[in-house]
Amino acid sequence: MKCKFFKVAALCCTCMMVLGNTMAVYAEEQPMVISEPNVTSSEMEKLIEVVLDIKEANPGKSEQEIFEIVSKSLENERKETRGISDIWNALTEAEKKLLIRYPLDALKVNDAKNIATRQTERKFGHNGLGDRSDAFRHGIWNAEMTILIGAEKAELFATAHEEKDTTGVEPDGHTKVEHKNMDLHNNNVGREIGLAHPDLSEEQMADYIYDVIYQENTPFVWLND
Repeated sequence: MKCKFFKVAALCCTCMMVLGNTMAVYAEEQPMVISEPNVTSSEMEKLIEVVLDIKEANPGKSEQEIFEIVSKSLENERKETRGISDIWNALTEAEKKLLIRYPLDALKVNDAKNIATRQTERKFGHNGLGDRSDAFRHGIWNAEMTILIGAEKAELFATAHEEKDTTGVEPDGHTKVEHKNMDLHNNNVGREIGLAHPDLSEEQMADYIYDVIYQENTPFVWLND
């Protein structure tokens, strides 16, 4: 009887060890993903309409004054337009001011961002944090922005996106400063690709950057394998 009990106990321990190892391997294989909301073109258009209306109603106001009026206006909006204020609040202060200065370009920046998110999903199956897919996403975003609005404005918008608090660490354990430096580097690589290959379609650009990112001496950098 005791022998039978020990056999059952040993079998249970073995099963738990196998299950534990399987779960550990599974956890290691799961990439960390970003949680930035996807803003559709129509949603961004609504926000830009609000900004354009306020600019038209307040001629002669400075960029800072328009910024304050837009922020206050969206703060006081009713529930049905809360989605617009969410989009506004998700932007950095630098991004908000660029949207006020270049509203139509901001719409194209958002279109390029959606292309980047979509193509990263297509090529990697996820939009990761600090990994190769993250480098790819920033690269194609900047390449597409460069084609749509030019390298100079693309750099303005891409750099403004990184104007966030850099104290502390990200969920992957790397510092926010490390992530910012990685993003700024890959943004620049993407703009150079956009300048060199302005005639590539969205899919062609994705395929090209995907090939570049897997080259042995790739100019892209990332923090996590």
